[in-house]
Amino acid sequence: MIELIAIVALLAGFYVAWNIGANDSANCVGTAVGGRILSYRRAIAIVILFVLLGAVLEGWKNMKTVGEDIIIVSDGTNPLSEVPRAAIAALLAAGIWVTTATTLRLPVSTSQSMVGAVIGAGLLLSYAQPDIGASVQFGTLGVIAISWLLNPMFAAILAFILLKAFTPPLRRIKNIVLLNQVLMILIIVASASTAYALGANDIGTSTGVVYAFFGGDGPDFRLMLLIGLFGGVALAVGVVTYSRRVMHTVGTGITRLDALTAFAAQMGAAITVWSFVQFHIPVSTTQAIIGAVAGAGLVKGAAAVSGRKLGHIGIAWVLTPAVACALSFLLGWLFLGL
Repeated sequence: MIELIAIVALLAGFYVAWNIGANDSANCVGTAVGGRILSYRRAIAIVILFVLLGAVLEGWKNMKTVGEDIIIVSDGTNPLSEVPRAAIAALLAAGIWVTTATTLRLPVSTSQSMVGAVIGAGLLLSYAQPDIGASVQFGTLGVIAISWLLNPMFAAILAFILLKAFTPPLRRIKNIVLLNQVLMILIIVASASTAYALGANDIGTSTGVVYAFFGGDGPDFRLMLLIGLFGGVALAVGVVTYSRRVMHTVGTGITRLDALTAFAAQMGAAITVWSFVQFHIPVSTTQAIIGAVAGAGLVKGAAAVSGRKLGHIGIAWVLTPAVACALSFLLGWLFLGL
């Protein structure tokens, strides 16, 4: 029975990471593909390589935050490993919501979905099994929530600054062939950087519950590396099988992007997300790239940004943690036989 539950947990974790590839890979190369700077095949090759690097080298930072720091008990054990069905409920809840959003072509946040699902599992355990002594750490959640608000704003500002800074020197290049080569290099660097940040941020966040399930009662870096690699492989499958829909929304649905605008948006988002990872704070790569795309688009003027599309995406952002939390609570309720 224990082995069966472990297999189910791995499958649920694979499903969540698959969703990152299907939905959030657009954050890495959606602007480049939408701007016809990179072909779809070349773009997904960049995503797979650098996501794996980010997941293995730095995924452990957010993995620990989500797996150990949101729900705690007084004796130091991890409630998600003590009650594995609650962990499975959290993983499935996050995955189901992101799959639904992907089908609707809404680029929502897997990180927000996973954090919301963990909160739902924690609330369920504190209500249904008070003897465990599980409690949700609202102080930690407060820091994360503030970071979620700052994340798209920082990305928008950085993208705006980058576009303003790079435009004058590039305009001095009169050789069209040389200009195109420089822009291609900038796009590849920015896309690779965003993919690395996605691996470090989103893979760590989405597999934190898997890490907790398999005994994350204290730092075990070898286990973290293995789970990071596992998540990276699952993400690669998601990229190959189901990522075209959201790439189109990010690449063309918010503002029309030329090569330099795509570079500024990608790089602004990458720097923002990677910076939050250094503080072990799981933020939304989706929010960062959408904010960056909007910030870069504002250089052309407010009319270049689709307010209606941003409004629809904004509603999805607000709903994501709430829906994932409620779904996690309900699934956990069913799994625990209450």
